[in-house]
Amino acid sequence: MTRTEYNINFHYEYHAERNGAHYTLDGEHFMNNGEFAEIADKIVKGYEAKKDANTPYDEGSDIAETLTSVKSSKATLTGKQIGYDFESIKKCYFARVHSTNWDYVIILDDTILIYNMNANEFESFLDNWASYYKPRNVIRINATSGKMIKWLDERV
Repeated sequence: MTRTEYNINFHYEYHAERNGAHYTLDGEHFMNNGEFAEIADKIVKGYEAKKDANTPYDEGSDIAETLTSVKSSKATLTGKQIGYDFESIKKCYFARVHSTNWDYVIILDDTILIYNMNANEFESFLDNWASYYKPRNVIRINATSGKMIKWLDERV
């Protein structure tokens, strides 16, 4: 696992009054936390700042150039229903996923922390920091916490 820290040196705005989609780069198009984390990850790495929410997990990656899936606080593993509990979903996901590495992105003020993991590291991350969300039959990553950051930093 690697940890990279970047200063966010691009313009964005945060609008607390908006419901759900608080972030914007241009004042017109708004993004939720996960979409902003993906865009910020791409920008700081020099890739096109484009959110593609339509690429299935088993056909493509958030950052196609590096086969990277981008995740952040409260993300779902996949929106598709691919199992009936935590273990069956996780097993099916890793058997079919297109990505070969994962970025867990944390935005702290004007800093972005990116923890890049291989499949084994990401699976361990899920085992420790995700849970089965029965209403949608998906795996959700828990909200980022100080304990999670400490756990991640201990594995860098």
